[in-house]
Amino acid sequence: MSSPTRLLESHLGLTSHHAGLISARTFRSIFVTVHRPHRRHWTWDDTEIGEPYAVVLFPSGEGPDGSPLPIGQFMPPQTGTSIEWGLANEVVGVWVPVETLRDFVHDAPLRPLALDPTPMVLAFRAFTLALARNVEDTSSISRYAIERLLAEMVFGALLELYSSDLPERGHAPLVDRARSAMLVHREDPRFTIAELATELHVSLRHLQRAFAKIGTTPGDALRHLRVEFAESLLRNPDYAVLTIEEIAAHSGFSSALQLRRALRAEGLPSPTMIRPAH
Repeated sequence: MSSPTRLLESHLGLTSHHAGLISARTFRSIFVTVHRPHRRHWTWDDTEIGEPYAVVLFPSGEGPDGSPLPIGQFMPPQTGTSIEWGLANEVVGVWVPVETLRDFVHDAPLRPLALDPTPMVLAFRAFTLALARNVEDTSSISRYAIERLLAEMVFGALLELYSSDLPERGHAPLVDRARSAMLVHREDPRFTIAELATELHVSLRHLQRAFAKIGTTPGDALRHLRVEFAESLLRNPDYAVLTIEEIAAHSGFSSALQLRRALRAEGLPSPTMIRPAH
């Protein structure tokens, strides 16, 4: 199982001391770390690592030459890229398994990206800094909610970057862009396909035609993502404290009944049959 110490060693080749690790909080598979770097640079080497993680870094202070640092930086694993820090820098990192991002990025290569100070990124940074400063323990349900919110914020930040900073993704197939947007909103039961079309700046009919070409509908694709997420929660013993109604709400369904119907439509058994016996 990964840990902040292991991530620093496997991704940066640094001990906790040399990475200036001050504190770390664990939200199942996502970690929030706080650093005052002792090394003037961090390098993501092309080395063989166990479970690859990407990280969003939020630094404070200036660069080594006195120039301003970007408000945030997205760093995938194994890039061979370095970041130079000033002596007064404090850095907060959100470490996310690359596997968590697979549905978003598909097979697109990840590369380092500077984050722009958009409302999404500013909210992401503020939330992360608040988490880093609050060392109080939280309940399992709170940790679950925080983990999902952090993952969605990473999705949102990448979605902005992929749609604006990466020209090649601006021409990505509409279905791919739609699925990426669905991942950001799948936990919101109020999110509709009409709102998806508006967000993608296309007509509802145009969106439906794009999905028809691959033999499905936008509604079915969104339901599948929600069912996939609900099933993962049901099978995970960490979330055994959640009721079926709560699982339904957290995965984008308006009720437990709607979740059961969606599972049946996907050829899956009922929630109680999916959940392991205790």
